[in-house]
Amino acid sequence: MATENHGPETRPTLIGRLADPACEQAWEEFVRLYRDVVYRVARARGLRHADAEDVSQEVFAIVAQKVEQFDPAAKGSFRGWLRKLARDVAIDRLRRPSIGTGSGDSAVQRQLNELPAGEDTGSLWDVEVRREQLRLACERIRDQFSDGTWQSFWLTAIKHQSIADVAKQLSRSEGSIRVARCRVMAKLKQEVRRDDREISL
Repeated sequence: MATENHGPETRPTLIGRLADPACEQAWEEFVRLYRDVVYRVARARGLRHADAEDVSQEVFAIVAQKVEQFDPAAKGSFRGWLRKLARDVAIDRLRRPSIGTGSGDSAVQRQLNELPAGEDTGSLWDVEVRREQLRLACERIRDQFSDGTWQSFWLTAIKHQSIADVAKQLSRSEGSIRVARCRVMAKLKQEVRRDDREISL
């Protein structure tokens, strides 16, 4: 069996592989990265859990239908297109008569009027994408480090505890905590950059 080359020059982009209906791995990667992002953005727009889940499913169904015809020259970046698609589907969902909040149509209209401008929507989307990238990257690299090294990174970079406090907790020197944190951060940045390359911006 041939070994897949993961180098940036030779590995096909995720978008290109999505256009191949037979490439289940590409769809698994795509859904894993964006499912929670679309869901959280929909929830931020005021949708209830079930409706946000429906928005996620609808967005992925549209992508499946249209990704083969995606033209960056006409639509811009793939992420920009996906962001707009998620926002439009969420707004459409809010406008449906069955989507109420217990206060009638006026409550729904008020939600629509309070939707942020495109720039704010873009900022929220970018934050959620980056959060999901970091979460998935952490999952991929966790087994590459010892417990002590990972805890040094996790407690200082994610839990925002001081280096001095973590050094005491783990019975390590402050210098070793800094080195461990830097090692994990370097690998984490490498993983996130790989994701960025594969989404063919």
